[in-house]
Amino acid sequence: DGGLLTSNPSKDGGLLTSDPSKEGATSRGETDPIEKAHFSLDPSNTFMAWNTVIGGLKPFIIPLIGLVCGTVMMQSKTPSIVTVGKLVLYFGAQCFMNIYMGWVMRTSVTVPAGTVLDSGKVLEHNLTGCPAGFALTAMQQVISFVVFMIFFSAVYYTPYRYTPKRLESTFDIFCVIVFGCVFALNIALNNFSLGYISIAVNLIIRSCLPLSTFLSQQTLAQFGLYTKKPCRALEITLMVIGVACAAAFTMARLLGDAAGGKHKDGSETTTRDMILGVMMCVASLVSGSLNLALAGVLGETKLNVYDTVAYMAIPATLFLMPIALFLQKPVPGEWGEVFGRSTMSDWQILMGVWTLNKRTMLWLVLSGVFSFLYNIVQFSIVHTLSPSATAFGGNFNKAALIFLTLLLPFLRVHELPGAPYIYVIWSAVIINIAAFSAYSYLQIQAKQEAADRTKLKDSMDSESETQDSDDDESSE
Repeated sequence: DGGLLTSNPSKDGGLLTSDPSKEGATSRGETDPIEKAHFSLDPSNTFMAWNTVIGGLKPFIIPLIGLVCGTVMMQSKTPSIVTVGKLVLYFGAQCFMNIYMGWVMRTSVTVPAGTVLDSGKVLEHNLTGCPAGFALTAMQQVISFVVFMIFFSAVYYTPYRYTPKRLESTFDIFCVIVFGCVFALNIALNNFSLGYISIAVNLIIRSCLPLSTFLSQQTLAQFGLYTKKPCRALEITLMVIGVACAAAFTMARLLGDAAGGKHKDGSETTTRDMILGVMMCVASLVSGSLNLALAGVLGETKLNVYDTVAYMAIPATLFLMPIALFLQKPVPGEWGEVFGRSTMSDWQILMGVWTLNKRTMLWLVLSGVFSFLYNIVQFSIVHTLSPSATAFGGNFNKAALIFLTLLLPFLRVHELPGAPYIYVIWSAVIINIAAFSAYSYLQIQAKQEAADRTKLKDSMDSESETQDSDDDESSE
C-alpha cells in the first residue's frame, strides 16, 4: 500500500520491520537505494490509524468551516449577508490552499522514522513532503490543463458550452507566453520555499509585495516602459516599516531555530535550509511583483480563469521542464541518504518519491486539482466584489492565517522559539499587518477619490453639453 515494502517481523517487539540482509526479505538485489528503503509498520505510521487521520485533518478544520459557512451564507437573499458570505468563502479557499501546500511540501510524512536505509542506517526522524518545487509546479500545470479539458469536453454539447477567448494578434500570444513563464516561476519558487520554511514565514515575506511591485514599476519607468508612480512619503514609510518588520520576524525565526528550534517530530532545524527557503521566497516575491509590473507594460489580456489555464499551462510547463529535468541541486537533509546521492534534479526526486511512497504522490496530484478549483473560486468571488472589499479580504486572510499558525500548534512546522525571539516575532507580526493595512487603506482611499473626481468631471462635462445645447436652441 502506498509503495511501502514489508518483510518478516522481528523476533522482539512484535513490530514489522525489514532486514535486507536476511533471507526472505526483498528480492530486489543490488538495485537503486531508493527501492531498498523499507518502512516500519508501527500503527502510528499507518495511514488508516485513527489518531493519524484525526491529526492529519486538524489543520483543515478552520478552512473547511469557512468554505461551508461561506457557501451557506451565499444562499441568502439579503445582499449584505451574501457579500459577507463571499468574503468568508474567499477566506476558507485561500487558507485551505495555503495550508494544503504547506502540508504537502513540509508536513506530510513520506519516509517515516524507523526506515532502514541501504547503508544500514535507521532514520531517527520522519522525512516529510517532496523537495521538488519546480517539478511539482510543472505537474500542477499539466493537471490543471487536463482538468480543464475534461470540463471543456463535458460541456461541449450542452447549453453551458464554453469557448476560450480567441487570441487575435501576435501581441496577445506574446503576452500569454510572458505571463505564463513569469507566473510559473512565481508559483514554482513559492512551492520550493514551502519545502524549507513555515507558512507564517512564507506569508509575512509575501506581504511585502506592495513595496517590491512599487520598486519594479519605478525601475521600468526609468526606461520609459511604465508610467512613473507618485512618491508619497506616508505610503513609502508604511511600506518600509512593513518590510522591516517582515525582516525582523524572519531573522527572529532563523536565530530562534538555530538556538534550539526543532520540528514537531523532534528533528533539528537546519539553518542553511531555512536560509535557502527564505531566498527562494524572496525570489518568488520579485517574480510576483514583476508579473504585476509586466501586466501594466504589456497590457491587460482580459483572460478569465479558464482562458488562463487553457493558454498559459503549456508555455508554463515548457518553461519549467528544463529546470526540473536538468538542474542538479543539493538534496536537503537526510533525503540524500535515502536516495544515495548528494545532488539530484527535481524530476529525479519526484520519481524517487513515487518509488518510495505513492500516497505522497497522490497528495501532489490532488494539489493540481485543488489549484484549478481554487483559481475558479478566487476568480468568481473577486470579480463580484468591490475593489475595497477584495483588498480587505486579501489583507484579512493573510493576517488571519499568520496569527493562526502562531496560535495553533497543529499548524506549525516548528515549535515557537523562546524569549527574546518570541517577543520580536509577535511585535513584528502586529506592526507589519498594521502598516500594510494602513497602506492598503490609503490606496483604496486614493482610488475612490480618483473615481469621484472622474465622475464629477463627467457630470460637469455632461451639464456643459446640455447648457450649450439649450443656448443653441435659444439663439434659434
